[in-house]
Amino acid sequence: MLQIVFRSQLTKLLSYTDIQKLCLISARNNRKAGVTGFMVECGGVFLETIEGESRAVDKTFNLVCQDTRRDHLEIVYSEKEVERRRFGAWAMNVMFLDDDIFWQTVFGAGFSCDEMLSPRALEPAFALGLLVMAYQYACAQAKIAPHPSGARPGRIPRIGHMLRR
Repeated sequence: MLQIVFRSQLTKLLSYTDIQKLCLISARNNRKAGVTGFMVECGGVFLETIEGESRAVDKTFNLVCQDTRRDHLEIVYSEKEVERRRFGAWAMNVMFLDDDIFWQTVFGAGFSCDEMLSPRALEPAFALGLLVMAYQYACAQAKIAPHPSGARPGRIPRIGHMLRR
């Protein structure tokens, strides 16, 4: 199984509703492809992960690269032999990180949404850590298991699962 973590930036700011719609379209497409993932957004910058069988992830990632709504796309981390899905609860979901309370609660004083814009967001350990922490938080808020067992991974999120802190 392949996992790719990447950062990108919107070419123009979108509303929360537009980003939620984009997430739902991605979730439907990902589910058909057998891909799961999660993304966080702050100020038009996304940190995102997708995972699944290599061909499906490569195809999905190529579609993301062709999306003209994004630019400055950079792969932060990639692992080819992932044993199990790390972000399997949803086909795709988004958490908005534009509230400093989340950063301070999870990471401590001195952290803010600006971390998404800094070079630190391109460090694999920081990027993957941020995604894992946000994903765990989102799963807890939605009251769903972060690593579904038995059920087909990659559910379509409800709007209430797309957290705006």
